[in-house]
Amino acid sequence: MSHPLITRPFVLLCCQFLAVSIVAVLFFPLQGYLLALKLPAASIGFILGADSLAALLVQPLIMPFITAHTARYWLLGGAVTLGAALLLEGSCSSAPVFTLARLLHGIGFICVVAALMPLFVLCIPREMSGRAFGWISLVRLVPYAVVPPLFDLLLPAPAGLGAVIRWSALLAGIVVLLLAWLPSFPQEQEASHNSSPFGGMRQSLADRRMLMLLLTTVLLYAGYSAVFFFLKGFGKQAQISGSGLFFTIATLVMIVVRLGGGFLFDSFDKRRMTMAALLLATLASGLLPVVGTTTGLLLLAACCGLGWGVAMPLVNALVFDVSRPELRGLNQNLALTMLQAGFFVGPLLGGWLLPLGGYGALFGMVALSQLLAAGAVLLAGGAHE
Repeated sequence: MSHPLITRPFVLLCCQFLAVSIVAVLFFPLQGYLLALKLPAASIGFILGADSLAALLVQPLIMPFITAHTARYWLLGGAVTLGAALLLEGSCSSAPVFTLARLLHGIGFICVVAALMPLFVLCIPREMSGRAFGWISLVRLVPYAVVPPLFDLLLPAPAGLGAVIRWSALLAGIVVLLLAWLPSFPQEQEASHNSSPFGGMRQSLADRRMLMLLLTTVLLYAGYSAVFFFLKGFGKQAQISGSGLFFTIATLVMIVVRLGGGFLFDSFDKRRMTMAALLLATLASGLLPVVGTTTGLLLLAACCGLGWGVAMPLVNALVFDVSRPELRGLNQNLALTMLQAGFFVGPLLGGWLLPLGGYGALFGMVALSQLLAAGAVLLAGGAHE
């Protein structure tokens, strides 16, 4: 008998995920705020990335200890840490304190997100994994489409961001409040079957299918992040007006795909759909260096959005499908770690290639990463191999 996807626990978990996703996007104008505080220019770059650095370093250490049995405790502790960090970030004006606050922010944020994953997988029916991760990725994506334009309308002065950050601590409080309303799952009463906390991780990393899907995740998001960070500079150099609309169009297409086509994610072979989407992203990103008009650039934006909009949730769905039930939460967190690694590797490689070979080499790397990601999905095989 098929179980429904849209249940009270799933909706409450999506609301918690939405709350922390909004927090992340509220820092969109952080660079201007730090400049308004007159912090040393040499420290701004590290402050901007300190939360991601903390998350990237902490998550691999805490993943083995976050299970369905312990997730609520990690979620509560993470939300309290995040709320305290937000109050500190919105009040301080010195570089050392701001750096500490950003590090705490990253730790609290990743504890919340990592704790949500084992709870999410408990309410996802196996036959609806594609649709489920379509909704989850949509929840993460919507704030990126909505919040930046609102900042342009409502926050003309960068100095006003401090008050916004302080008030955003209420979103961490909402996470705690919704946790109290979240029904208990039977699996939460079960302790982990692994004698060692790292036993599950060893099992996952010994699985060829999982390794290939984790590699897919790194490659996919390395390409995506490189386009995200370098597209605006390319548009300026190529003198293409409207290049700022690239990610607006791509994001809107990604949202439409997940809203309108999410039900199709479980109707066809997920591997073939993922590979087709990645090949489309390969073609579109590979053509970026030769496009010369705004119309052409925005057409490629729509193609990239379609490819990424299908591939991103389906990669998570494939991770879910190939995982043993007791390892699904852990494996989603492994995939999340690889996503963050991709956001580190993509800009790093892009920044190295740009002075060597220009935007042609940079977008060639992006296209290659998407092509290799499609190959990794092929090598991953099916869920029942």
